[in-house]
Amino acid sequence: MKRISRVIYGLFVLLLSASLAAEWLQFRGNPSETGVASGKLSKDLKLKWSFEAGAGVSSTPALTAAFAYFGTAGKKFFCLDLLTGKKKWEFTSNEEIHSSALVMEGKVFFGDDAGMFYALEEATGKQLWRFEAEDKLISSPNFAGNGVLFGSYDGNLYFLDRKDGKLLWKFKTDSPIHGSPSVVENYAVSAGCDGELRFINISSGAQEFSIPLESNIVSSPAVSEGRVFISSLTGKFFSVGIKERKILWDYFEESNEQCYSSPALTKDKVIFGTRGNFLRCLNMNTGKLLWSYTAKEGIDASPIVIPADGGDIVYFGSSDGKMYGLNVSDGKKTFEYDTGSPITGSVAVSEGKLVFGTGGGLVYCFGGEEKNEKR
Repeated sequence: MKRISRVIYGLFVLLLSASLAAEWLQFRGNPSETGVASGKLSKDLKLKWSFEAGAGVSSTPALTAAFAYFGTAGKKFFCLDLLTGKKKWEFTSNEEIHSSALVMEGKVFFGDDAGMFYALEEATGKQLWRFEAEDKLISSPNFAGNGVLFGSYDGNLYFLDRKDGKLLWKFKTDSPIHGSPSVVENYAVSAGCDGELRFINISSGAQEFSIPLESNIVSSPAVSEGRVFISSLTGKFFSVGIKERKILWDYFEESNEQCYSSPALTKDKVIFGTRGNFLRCLNMNTGKLLWSYTAKEGIDASPIVIPADGGDIVYFGSSDGKMYGLNVSDGKKTFEYDTGSPITGSVAVSEGKLVFGTGGGLVYCFGGEEKNEKR
């Protein structure tokens, strides 16, 4: 019965993930947090619009087919028209917002630095409910069943009912949880500053097992083909087998320095950034370095991979203020745009448009030339 319930749950997540994939409705694009888009993006990108948010944007926008949702360090949360960049509504929170939003079922979910977790009405920005954690929320929400998952600096992994914000369960760890939990089968996969990669049963809230990773973790785990991929503050990168319950391989270069970046996963590659200015691409099965690209400053932003004519492109921002696009196959540069301000949040993609924010408070939208753009 346990196996059957996991299979059914897995099918539910796959079906719902497929419906989300054409848009970018949560951090890393899907519950497994693979950072890979389904829709294609033109290689010939042009600036469509920019929006002055009034304060730094380190969160990743959530994108529907028509709107962009994101928070700022100025305690504001915005909804913009994706086609024009014009503001539809804004909401004022209690503190700075670094958590990326989850959009589903007519609601927008996110947390703030005061420890408040909000559910807003997607169409209007009206607060539907809120939940108070015991410390700040940098972790971006994920979903499972009828609930919403997120971590907190109070050391808890929370699971709330999406309908009314009722606490379904919380799991206490020994240190802050900075990254976002991923979801695979009936597990919430979470890592924190205690260096433990934990597998929490979503139905019960109990830990089924954990794997020590020898380092503080602030990035988010990405899951594919029965493996978890995650970076660490020592600069070491890990591949962990879920069935094997052990580290399958690790990759380390002293020049990596710390890793805040969460990985993007293709069918055979793992791509992540480092504070040592590198974007690394590894063989998914062996951990062997395939190529490396050097920016002028550190890469805290998490890369995303987008299909394009002629081959997949990986997009990422850097603290040097530039947004880059590289060929996934060989790491050669295909795109560069200088914003003049650090980029620590990730990019999002929907309807052929690439959207990201900067530390200077500007949000940018790029896209290809289209004769008839959808509204």
